[in-house]
Amino acid sequence: MLDQDIMKSFQNDVGNVSIVLKDLKNDALMFQLDPHRVVASASTIKILIMIEALRQIMEQRLSFDELVEVKDEDKVDFSIITELNVKHYSIKDLITLMIITSDNTATNILIDILGYGNINKMAEDLKLEGTVLRRKMMDFEAAKQGKQNVTTAWDMAVMMEALYKGTILDESMCQVALDILKRQQHKDLLTRYIADDIVVANKTGDLQNLNHDIGIFYHPYTDYLLGVFVTDAESNIGAKHIIGKVSKTVYDYFSNKMSSLK
Repeated sequence: MLDQDIMKSFQNDVGNVSIVLKDLKNDALMFQLDPHRVVASASTIKILIMIEALRQIMEQRLSFDELVEVKDEDKVDFSIITELNVKHYSIKDLITLMIITSDNTATNILIDILGYGNINKMAEDLKLEGTVLRRKMMDFEAAKQGKQNVTTAWDMAVMMEALYKGTILDESMCQVALDILKRQQHKDLLTRYIADDIVVANKTGDLQNLNHDIGIFYHPYTDYLLGVFVTDAESNIGAKHIIGKVSKTVYDYFSNKMSSLK
């Protein structure tokens, strides 16, 4: 049984785990574990920010080619932009860097451009009951004051499925988002223990003893969505092990299904 195999895969590990697994081609929810648990979002909130940016581009309030100046006061840690001596980036560059390298400077600039209100209204419009953007990336003072960005595995799954189905924006914009997500550079979570070369559109997030990853797997048997959100782990490596083992269990399940058809 898939349910039992998933639970067994991390039964000896320390951490609180939320999981959502859906077969997208057959529109079937296959497994869930505490999916509505509200957690610190870490960088998964950047999916919501990207969607709002693409909405504003779709409505011609912004353009992909519009150039934005990066000022010294914009620069924060964990950012390629901070390390480079380049003063101007296009909106599309900022969105891409925010997702594929989780660039925090790009994210904070986009938050300023888009507005907290618009980003959070997008969450409300999508009926994301546990998702709120309250602060910029690396703003530890705000975090100390309790201003934490939060989400749930379920909310992230809702957004990813809507991108897959082309319903959250127009189809071309949804495809732009998926194409960016497919270029994700952080590959040590959902695909940690998968040796095969498989296309995955995903976004990760991490804080101390917390790791999340949610992605769409374009598997030969079916396209499926898997989100694994781990908090209170023994370590970040421990959290990544949990995510990797759950994902390998699911991947093997669909691979075995495909083999049985041959």
